[in-house]
Amino acid sequence: MNVDLSIGGVRIRIEDPTREWRFAPLDPHAAFVVNGRAEPDIRMSIHRGDSLPVPKGDPVYSTEGGLWNLHREGGDLVFSLGAPAEGGALHRIARLDPAVMRGEVRIAPAGERNGFHPYPLRYPLDELILINHLARRRGTILHACGVVFGDAPPRGWLFVGKSGAGKSTLSRFWREAGGAEVLSDDRVILRPEGEGFRIYGTPWHGDARVSSAVTAPLERIFLLAHGAENRITPAGPEEALETLLLNCFAPFYDRAGMEWTVDFLHLLLRRVPVARLEFVPDESAIRHLREERP
Repeated sequence: MNVDLSIGGVRIRIEDPTREWRFAPLDPHAAFVVNGRAEPDIRMSIHRGDSLPVPKGDPVYSTEGGLWNLHREGGDLVFSLGAPAEGGALHRIARLDPAVMRGEVRIAPAGERNGFHPYPLRYPLDELILINHLARRRGTILHACGVVFGDAPPRGWLFVGKSGAGKSTLSRFWREAGGAEVLSDDRVILRPEGEGFRIYGTPWHGDARVSSAVTAPLERIFLLAHGAENRITPAGPEEALETLLLNCFAPFYDRAGMEWTVDFLHLLLRRVPVARLEFVPDESAIRHLREERP
C-alpha cells in the first residue's frame, strides 16, 4: 500500500507493499495524510526481513542512549535506529540519497513487536528525514509554538523557546481564549516563500499535545522567557540569532546544511520583527499579546 503525508509542505510517499496499516483517528499524523496523484517530494520504500544490513565503520553522529546513529556510505545518509525499551535492539535501518528525495527503510522483527505502531517512519525517523530534506535549501524546524490568526489573509506568529520556556503553557491559553489556531506546541516548520516566510504545523507535539496541518505566512517572532509580569521588549540581533540556533532542529553533522541554515536565519531576522516576550503563566499573557496585534 502507498500512504502520502504532507508535513511542512513536503509530500512524503511511503511505499509499503507487504503491510496494510493506517493511523488511528486520534494519532496526530492522521491529519497530515493527503490523497490525490501529486508527485511526492520524497519517496520511501519499505522492506521487511529477519536481519538488517548493519552499517560499516564508526557513526558520523550518535545520540545519547542509542536511539539513532548516523553513518555515511557513498554519499548516502544511513540511520540505524535502536529501541532502548527493547534493550537497545536494532530495529530499523533507513538509507537516504544525497538529495534526501528517495530512500528505503528496512525493518527487523524487533521493530514489529507489540507496542510499536506499524507506521514505518515512526519517530524519530520522519523528523530526521524532514530535517535533512529541509536543510537542502528548503527550510528548517524550530522548537516553537505556532499560532495563526484570521483567514483573510491568515497571519502567523512564532513563540520560540527551549523545553520549559512555556510553549505548551501558551498553547493551552491560546486554545482556551479562542480566535486563533495553534499549529503546534513544540515543533513548527519554517520555509521561505517569495520575499517572506511561511510556518507549518507538525505532528510532533509537546506536553499540550497540540498539532495541526494548518499553515500561514509568518508575521512576527517572539523569544520566550518566564517573567514577573507580561512584557514585550525588542530583541537584539545577537540574542535573536543565538536563540533561534539553539532551538533549531538542524543537521549539525552536515557542514553545507548548517551553513545554509545559518544564512537562512540571518535572512529571517532581517525581514521579520523579533521581540522578547516575558510572561506570567496565566491567561493575562494572551490578553497582553492581543493588545500587540496591529
